[in-house]
Amino acid sequence: MTPAQPTPAFIRDALMKVHPDVSARSVKAALKRTLSRYYGCGLVVPVCLEGCRILDLGSGSGRDCYMLSQLVGEHGHVTGTDMTESQLDVARNYMDYHMKEFGYKKPNVSFVQGYIEALTEAGLEKNSFDIIISNCVVNLSPDKKLVLAEAYSVLKEGGELYFSDIYCSGQLPEEIRNHKVMW
Repeated sequence: MTPAQPTPAFIRDALMKVHPDVSARSVKAALKRTLSRYYGCGLVVPVCLEGCRILDLGSGSGRDCYMLSQLVGEHGHVTGTDMTESQLDVARNYMDYHMKEFGYKKPNVSFVQGYIEALTEAGLEKNSFDIIISNCVVNLSPDKKLVLAEAYSVLKEGGELYFSDIYCSGQLPEEIRNHKVMW
């Protein structure tokens, strides 16, 4: 387990280019304050991503995908997968904006509707990704072992999984497990 660290400048800079409607931020100043530290569930991104094929599990509206799009460059590719079509609609609606913002001739991002427990059923090919990123979604799955097995199946040999998530090292009391606001 790696302790929380301040967000690297190259990540902050890439996130600042993501459209506000995608990143759900209202003003850049608020984002700057928020990104000065990522604690708890946060974004885990390796360096040296140029040309890589990346899968983002639970991509939502595409914030991390568009940030990663800049890091893989025009010859890399980022695929976001999410079970919520309305979130993916937001991501897709801003694809042209981001490609223009990044100076790319063609999109290097795609979005696929599907469950993280069924990546191959969603149309993702086995052995096709160099890196998988997951930002606080594995905990939401009822079958975490299946999520990891599916992730492994779509990773290329030697590929890597980077994830940040929440967990509990002990049994939660029943009142918390069943609390509608906590869930």
